[in-house]
Amino acid sequence: RTLTFQADLDVGSGLGVGAGADEQVGGKLVEFEGVPDIYDDVAGAIYNRLDNPDAGTGGLIQSDASVAYGLGETTVHISEEEKKDESNEYNTYANPGLPVGPIGSPSTEAIDAAANPAENDYYYWVTVNLDTGETKFASTLEEHAENVDEYQQWCSENEDKCQ
Repeated sequence: RTLTFQADLDVGSGLGVGAGADEQVGGKLVEFEGVPDIYDDVAGAIYNRLDNPDAGTGGLIQSDASVAYGLGETTVHISEEEKKDESNEYNTYANPGLPVGPIGSPSTEAIDAAANPAENDYYYWVTVNLDTGETKFASTLEEHAENVDEYQQWCSENEDKCQ
């Protein structure tokens, strides 16, 4: 199912205990995909993907964290075969829109970011340093490919952390 992130998550202030299912789902994705100081940018990128499915991402969030959750694993390394598996209802590479449920219990800050995403032109993001959480955002697939190269370089220098 494809949701319009803003309409479904814009519940105003006082988020947390009373947050609805979509706020929980979006909030936990945001939390797994970033660190607190960039939650709103991650939410903005997710919102852009959901709101503009013709912009190159097909409405797919493409979150490794959600795929791993559906597999019952804790990893950032998802195989191409796993990314294509539509039977995994949490697979946001194969199924457009938000996953069928939350992939954990998000913080109030993450829920707030999901409900109030940053207005940006980002469609892509990748954490390029797993130690610091440094994340790079991109508006185009070409820019994203450069950021992925940076992540892969970091992993080649920190093999023990990228397994």
